[in-house]
Amino acid sequence: MHSIEQYSIMEGMKKNNILIGILILIIIFCSTIIFIDFSLAKSEPKIGLALGAGGARGFAHIGVLKVLEREGIKIDYIAGTSVGSLIGALYALGLDIQEIENYILTENFTQYLSFKNITIELEEYQDKKILGISVNLPKLVINPGWPKGLISTIAIRDKFDQISNWAHFDYDLEIPFKAVATDLVTGDKIIMDKGKVSNAVAASISIPGVFSPFEFEGMILVDGGLTDPVPVDIVREMGADIVIAVNLRDIIEEKNDPSNVISIADRSIDIMMGELTKHSLADADLIFQPHYRGEVSFLMEAEKRAAIIKQGELEAENKIKELKEIIKNF
Repeated sequence: MHSIEQYSIMEGMKKNNILIGILILIIIFCSTIIFIDFSLAKSEPKIGLALGAGGARGFAHIGVLKVLEREGIKIDYIAGTSVGSLIGALYALGLDIQEIENYILTENFTQYLSFKNITIELEEYQDKKILGISVNLPKLVINPGWPKGLISTIAIRDKFDQISNWAHFDYDLEIPFKAVATDLVTGDKIIMDKGKVSNAVAASISIPGVFSPFEFEGMILVDGGLTDPVPVDIVREMGADIVIAVNLRDIIEEKNDPSNVISIADRSIDIMMGELTKHSLADADLIFQPHYRGEVSFLMEAEKRAAIIKQGELEAENKIKELKEIIKNF
């Protein structure tokens, strides 16, 4: 009887040991699966997009974004300078890329070219659109002063607020976004990532001589292109493993004879930004550089704006295979 009890106990222990062993195997198996899943998740690189400065050349940014979206490339971070901040902010806020394109193609930018004492009008001269300036002398005598820029950044900010429904950095962004501006007094690069998104865009696009400087939190801010034309470093600091830079410097005005105050100021700043752009691009993993020769202006017809957008598409299409290889081999 005693031996039978011992046998039963031993059999019970064996069964318990088998159950414990099976349980341990299940735990190990599940842990392995979880570990594999976790490892695979970690291996997916974070992709950042640095959208460069360049005025109306920035229409090409839309073409780049259209291709990235079409090819299923998920953008995790965006930083933009000047026009790159405008397009980048709209996309980061979740606006449909087609909606952004429609806005750019149909917007009448001449509505921003008016002042209290000075009026800006488009004129035709030798089959070429130029800006004519008329001065209201009586008003200027009574209230003297020359504008700080031809385009009001306040008007741009207010327009952006309407488009974005007064979007805020803290709770409206679908993709983390930052804009770059420059402190006109100190010369420092200023990263705009707090408060209303419209303030960041207005500051970043304020090309000296063209846009009036944007006053914000005690600073006088102008175009971020003066300190960081293509903000690759900012996107990297945000956490991007792979940084795509969009450089607009190979979109060139067909005629190299600046004929009005806006084109002269734009060309002057463009020359200064040349070497700085090379420095900005140094840490990019892949550079999209759309090619275009022709009219480049916010005042040109929709057909010509669409032509620059198309060049952004073509450049992205040409390099999408290379981008996918970089992602695959990360």
